[in-house]
Amino acid sequence: MLNLKRIYLTRPRTLGAFALMIALAAAAITPFTLSVKAAPAPTGTLTPDQIEAAIEEYFDAVSAKDVQRYVNTFAADGVLEDPVGTPPLQGTAAITGFITNIIAPFSDIKHRIQDVVVCGNEAAVNWKLELKTTTNKHIAIDGMGVFRFNQDGKLVSVREYWDLAAFLAALQG
Repeated sequence: MLNLKRIYLTRPRTLGAFALMIALAAAAITPFTLSVKAAPAPTGTLTPDQIEAAIEEYFDAVSAKDVQRYVNTFAADGVLEDPVGTPPLQGTAAITGFITNIIAPFSDIKHRIQDVVVCGNEAAVNWKLELKTTTNKHIAIDGMGVFRFNQDGKLVSVREYWDLAAFLAALQG
């Protein structure tokens, strides 16, 4: 007989490892059949096309410098962390203030979505922004974002990964 207590104490050091050991022990004791049936999509799951369209709208709003359009891509209690490591902003008022200030120094903003990987109601997005300031400086930003949507196609969270220090240096230099 398999002694799970001994295995837990001598091998795994985390609860997850313990759960894995239980599953492996159960599989060794109980015969099972591998099923290849696809699980039904959870209620309220968006299609990849809907998610990609919503991401395009998010970036189109930035390029258009349209504050209201950008804010409309978020749920009322949506959270934006842009870039990751800065304080997250939650809600319409905070996100409105952020986007208003961030686009102000630019006369032109162009985006290029390079890759989108959709999984459930989330997506990872590899993107590039080309910015032109009102003083004619050109700045390029490469980044990645993780977007999570509610069942209505509104953003509940966005976490953007890009180099803030390099951006500020380019803006000031």
